[in-house]
Amino acid sequence: MQTMIGCENARLQALYALQILDSPRQRMFDQITELCVELFHSSVSLISFMDAERQWYLSTCGVDLIEVPRDVAICNYPISTGCSLVVPRLASDERFSNNPLVACEGGIQSYMGCPVRGPNQVIIGTVCVVDQRPDWFAPSQLIVLEGIARIVEDLLELHAKSHQAEQLTHDLAIKKESLKNSNRIFNQAERVARVGSWELEVDSNKLTWSAQVYAIHGLEPDSDIDLSNAINFYEPEDRPAVEKAVSNAMEKSEPFKFEANLRAADGGSVRVRTVGEYLPADDFLPARIVGVIHDISDSYHAQLALKRAADFDSLTNLFNRHAFDRVLQARVRAMKEAPEDLFLLLVDLDGFKDVNDIFGHLVGDVVLEEIGDRISRAVPLDTTVARWGGDEFAIIIRQGASIAEAQQVGEVILAEICKQTEFSGHKIMISGTCGLACADENKSPKELIRRADLALYHGKAREPGRVHIYDKSFELTNDLRHKAIGQVRSALDENRIFPGYQPIVDLRNNQLVGLEALMRLTTRSGHQMTATQVLPAILDPILSREIGERMLSLIAEDFDELRLAQPNLKFISINATEADLISRDFAQKFLKALENNNVRPSLVTLEVTETMLMANDRTTVQKVLQDLKGGGIQIALDDFGTGFSSLSHLRDFPIDKVKIDRSFVASICSNHQDRLIVQALISMALNLNIGVIAEGIEKVEQRKLLLQMGCLQGQGFLFGAAQNGCRTKLLRLGNRLTRLGCEQAA
Repeated sequence: MQTMIGCENARLQALYALQILDSPRQRMFDQITELCVELFHSSVSLISFMDAERQWYLSTCGVDLIEVPRDVAICNYPISTGCSLVVPRLASDERFSNNPLVACEGGIQSYMGCPVRGPNQVIIGTVCVVDQRPDWFAPSQLIVLEGIARIVEDLLELHAKSHQAEQLTHDLAIKKESLKNSNRIFNQAERVARVGSWELEVDSNKLTWSAQVYAIHGLEPDSDIDLSNAINFYEPEDRPAVEKAVSNAMEKSEPFKFEANLRAADGGSVRVRTVGEYLPADDFLPARIVGVIHDISDSYHAQLALKRAADFDSLTNLFNRHAFDRVLQARVRAMKEAPEDLFLLLVDLDGFKDVNDIFGHLVGDVVLEEIGDRISRAVPLDTTVARWGGDEFAIIIRQGASIAEAQQVGEVILAEICKQTEFSGHKIMISGTCGLACADENKSPKELIRRADLALYHGKAREPGRVHIYDKSFELTNDLRHKAIGQVRSALDENRIFPGYQPIVDLRNNQLVGLEALMRLTTRSGHQMTATQVLPAILDPILSREIGERMLSLIAEDFDELRLAQPNLKFISINATEADLISRDFAQKFLKALENNNVRPSLVTLEVTETMLMANDRTTVQKVLQDLKGGGIQIALDDFGTGFSSLSHLRDFPIDKVKIDRSFVASICSNHQDRLIVQALISMALNLNIGVIAEGIEKVEQRKLLLQMGCLQGQGFLFGAAQNGCRTKLLRLGNRLTRLGCEQAA
């Protein structure tokens, strides 16, 4: 519909001046639309404003709408004509029959709308009711809807005035007088908006309140009230500011505005914003102070809640990371002004992932909440505690504490963490590890955090469950770790990782019976590196999984070629990582990869170390190995004899083979004690029906002695170093072993 440009511009200016477009929903307008639905028994009621290109809805009842394009807005008609409109049958009206809001399935069929004017009497929107039933509204109902439109206009005027509260002038009194003509609407608006007006005569101290001011104070209307009693409603800590504001208004004609807490007659606490202004006497009225009081309790508490949500972790009620960073920055600045030691503790829970995996995240949340509470109770009062991340906590030790005191705080925290937690019949035990760092005046908060985190990482890798103090030596270890990770990451990305196959032979005849697949990588310069040379990367839980998956894929691809080169090959050994064994889906993925490449599981041995079997998640490791064993995989215990619990591992885990560590094999010919140890290990394994492979065989004498002890399989440089999967090299290796066997037999 076409509109005159000049009138339309004036209308839009009036609408924009109201500053209501795209504002949040307001309850007082929602009550109007709800009332309309009830009065007219309609399915939908709307209060809207017509923008240049859209119809925006201030309030809706019966439908969830924000806006529609203006070209489909039926309310264009009452806005352009300035007259109310009733259309009993929209589908039969040629103006609307093709409108998508009407023509669509379930579209509206009846419409009744009245224009709504802004404070300057320019039409800016409508209040309307619509229904999917035809002939639902009659022209006789317009008078009621028009009355409601006037209420909406009064509420819009109240909205406009709330934006001008800080600039209250004599217009407030004039408006108050004009509103007396529609006192009922005004009182309703006050109640909905929770805004009340008041007036204080300066000479007589006579205080006059509107009905809503009484309601805010929890009093019946027209209760006796004077200035002294009114001030006494405010909380004691706020009264001096209130008294000073009123006094300055009386004596210096100063306007005022303040926020304060008052205690209502029913004992409830109310947060109010009060604005007042001195008006001098004129021919009709005495000197007075007029103002408004606004109950802002809801928005005030919402702001407090938002502020708390911005600074506090919702689960543990500790500072969150954002707030903690802010506090740490302030503490570091303070330390630079008054140099004293400042310590930061980072605490990481050991085994918490198992709690989530076994018992679920609900129990995990309960444990985190309990741990947070324990830490808060365990630290001194002037200590700052925050939930740093998922299962990490950060603690700032008071400035001036000694390193011993800071370490003691960490030890107390770890002792509290180790205490048993019970929930729904579950008894849960976890532990923690601490990293401790001291700030100095030349270091930033980020550097302090980095050092504490480095100490924590060092501790978790070497000795979990203790407080580890940052040491400069960690930097070299960390640099080596990052370098190794970078080398392996680039090798993975550029396909420079490959398996090297070291022969495992039958010591009786030197015939190749197995191959151990060892990770190798080629640097960009062409130099080959072993897994030991990039060990820090192998220990990284994420990277180690990627390495394992890549190695398994490459080995599976080589398998047919390996069998062709060595027809007597009985098995290939693949090294597992700790990350593999604590991954619950590792067994399934491992077996699936073999199946996809037509590799029989019985031809594969998975090598694990004693350190891996001592992982925190022992239950998961046992389950993974049992699943692999059930799928046909052989399990070999590598570096046998070097750990603390070798015998219990043979009992508790499904071990098929043990590999005697090279440190024992190296000296069996010269050291009688080592020879006895190796003999005992071999005898024990054989008695348990467990296969034995000796590692690190480099001399013929070692081979012969091991064979005499009953060890039938071995590997080492005597038989060959690791080779890539090239068939020619493997054939050459087999021929070399055959010649070696003939020479030794001779």
